[in-house]
Order: sequence, then C-alpha cells, then structure tokens
Amino acid sequence: MNKTSRNFWIDITLFLLLGIDIALVGFPRREAAGIHPGFAWHAHAIISILLTLGCLVHAASHWRWFQAVLTGKAKGRMKLIMNGAVVITMLLANVSGHTVLESGAASRLHSLTGYFALIGLVVHAVKRIHWMAGTAKRFITAGGQENTVPSA
Repeated sequence: MNKTSRNFWIDITLFLLLGIDIALVGFPRREAAGIHPGFAWHAHAIISILLTLGCLVHAASHWRWFQAVLTGKAKGRMKLIMNGAVVITMLLANVSGHTVLESGAASRLHSLTGYFALIGLVVHAVKRIHWMAGTAKRFITAGGQENTVPSA
C-alpha cells in the first residue's frame, strides 16, 4: 500500500471514529448523582482511545513534515502548533476521562479538553476534506488499484 492510500484509509477511519464518538457523547444518561456509565459511555471510552491512538499514528506518518517545519525547511509552523495542541488536548481528555466517575475536577477537565479536542479535530477534518474527496475520486476512477493513486 502506498503512502497516499495508507494516509487516505487512516483519515477515513479517523473521520468515522470521530463521527461515532460525537454521536455517543450525547447518549450517556445524566442522573442526579452525575453520569451513569451505560453502554454509550463505555463505547465512547473505547472509541476515544482508538481515536487518540489513530491520531498518534496519523501524526507519526507525517513525521518528516514535522521535522521539516521544525527545522525551517517547510512552511506550516502555525498548522504544526494547532495540530500539536489538538494532540495534547486529546491526550489530556483521554487521561482525565478515566477518572471522570471519581472526581468532579477530572470531569470538568475532561469536558473542557474534550470540547477543545473536538473543535480542533473537526477543523482539521474540514480543512482536509478536499484532499480526502479528491483522493477518493482518483481511487475510484482508478478501479480500486492502489498503485494508480498519485502520491501526496
């Protein structure tokens, strides 16, 4: 599988996980004592972990770009800062999410970092939707042959 195909399928997977995770956030039942950890809550926890790991894989697949920006050989310092902030907030949301049921402070931190990560991921996805659509179109018109997809 070439680099463009790999990045495309990683992006599609992350996009789907993000959509499912957003949908699950609205399902947990709130009771007087707080959040009831039902099926949607557990599914949200698992998908959030997968989403965070997938984003780390995605970032690792672009490591050369990170290095080029950091050494001044490529433009994109603001994009690097924004992407780094999203990854950090995702990690904080993930870590704080595991202690939500035990601490009110962790719950607030989880909500705050979760919202920031969500906003960052949606902005990142929207900015990349044109590349994803173009790559999908080239992939489909090539008859599913992955070697015919041009490299990014």
